[in-house]
Amino acid sequence: MTKIKEYTKWIGKLIYRYKFTILALIYIGLIAFLPINLAPSIPMAIHVASFLFVLNILAKTKYTFVITFILAFILTFNAYFAFVLGSDISLDMMASIFETHTTEAASMLKGGVLIGGLIALTTTTLLLLLSEKELKEARLSIKWSLIGLLIYIFLFLPFVCYKRIAYEYQEDLFMEFPIRVGQDKVNMYAPILYGNIATILAYQEEMAQLRKFADQSNKKLPEGILLNDTVQNPEKIYLVIGESAYRKHLSLYGYPIKTTPFLDSLAQSVPSPINFYNGIAAAPFTRNALRIALSFASPTDMTPFYEEKTLINMADDAGYETYWLSNQGASGIQDSYLGYLAAGTNKAVFTKGGYLANDDFDLIPILKEEHKPDKKQFFIIHLVGSHNNYSDRYDAIDAEAIPNSGTTIQTDYDRSIHHTDRVMREIYKVMQQDSTAVFFHFSDHGEILGKGHGPWKNGIAQYDIPLITIQKNESRINSVMAKYVDPVTKLINNSSTIYVLAEMMGYTIPQKYIDKSIEDGRYVRHSDQSYSPYSEIKEEPEYIKFKY
Repeated sequence: MTKIKEYTKWIGKLIYRYKFTILALIYIGLIAFLPINLAPSIPMAIHVASFLFVLNILAKTKYTFVITFILAFILTFNAYFAFVLGSDISLDMMASIFETHTTEAASMLKGGVLIGGLIALTTTTLLLLLSEKELKEARLSIKWSLIGLLIYIFLFLPFVCYKRIAYEYQEDLFMEFPIRVGQDKVNMYAPILYGNIATILAYQEEMAQLRKFADQSNKKLPEGILLNDTVQNPEKIYLVIGESAYRKHLSLYGYPIKTTPFLDSLAQSVPSPINFYNGIAAAPFTRNALRIALSFASPTDMTPFYEEKTLINMADDAGYETYWLSNQGASGIQDSYLGYLAAGTNKAVFTKGGYLANDDFDLIPILKEEHKPDKKQFFIIHLVGSHNNYSDRYDAIDAEAIPNSGTTIQTDYDRSIHHTDRVMREIYKVMQQDSTAVFFHFSDHGEILGKGHGPWKNGIAQYDIPLITIQKNESRINSVMAKYVDPVTKLINNSSTIYVLAEMMGYTIPQKYIDKSIEDGRYVRHSDQSYSPYSEIKEEPEYIKFKY
């Protein structure tokens, strides 16, 4: 009994002496274990324990404040994803961070988010510094900490990761994309710091892969898809890509608030030039959703994006002048998939101005300037739409039209939808100058109001999007669209865009590709590059879910 008391007393003293270190490891452990797609395991526990070596090295090294602050920043960044979004930092999320332009970043760092982030960063930094102060006199030396850390990073972690690769029969894929495959496994067992570094490296590998295909002239069409010069195609095609529009907040789709008066008026006219469909987003991130929609890639297979012609290449071959008019950030080919797609057009124009100056209406004068009567033109018009913050996506006219539709967030969001409806009215006015034209609109993805989109595998609102066609003297679009609507679910994935618009340009699409498009359209691609049937998506995301 005396021995037990002595041990208890000793443990109590140890805990008190290293209380901040223990709290720091608990904090890191929570960040690591809370994300929904990570499973508590011995390798994960060892991952958390490895930070003891890191803190001890920092404690016994001079001039460590800067390094400690950087580590605190990384931990705070991971904590935001873990505690707020219930997710680890996937490759798509990291890519979105790299590809986000300053104005978009400014929109995210406002009010409570910025203040909360600064408080979290300060608290984390203080916790690490207090831990390092405790460890300064600890017996564990820098030498043994360094040895332990090196053993963990270069022996233990590669061992458990490769075991997983072998278990999943990914050795061949690993030989082709070692960083990309390795990143998945590192994130599984060591998501914090080591996983962040692996994710950045995987992103660089992905962009290097993209640069290999910078020359788009050598790309081919899938076998059997041919251009038929005898087919009468429309003079103009307007592909209008929305942002973060949740289908069920459009009055066109039955929403009780009048958020789309222009589109509603077209639907009520006789004969009506508009058709609208229950759309599905191929992915909840713009970068994946658009490279699927504008290429032969699908939610289940992304490789055709690199190897086969894009919709822009096909439009060029069909005799259209191609334009990319964007109210989102300009990114070069080295920076993003959207930059790569835009680089394939005859002319790419990105709006300029400060954060609050960028309004989707800024695209209308550019469209009018580039519009040429009696000329075959294909316009891709990329809106900022309803991207957060919703309160920055509308003006006084929208506020007057929708004084209140519920909560502040809901009202702001509905006003942003109303604003997009007004922008589409102006594009439609330009379209009225054309002899024949097709207006094809979808949102890149939906939105879980107040929460966003992307990190979660569930949350149906981030996948349910509007998909709308408007025609002028080009009723063929209706019969073409009918081919790609799933006969079972009556849904259509925006991954079908390339097939539909290719047919309108005069391309012959064999039935096998129509069937493939419908089958592929039953799936959605997640931020961790996995995919699942749309039918399995649950109503709300599961924020915290331990897997045993």
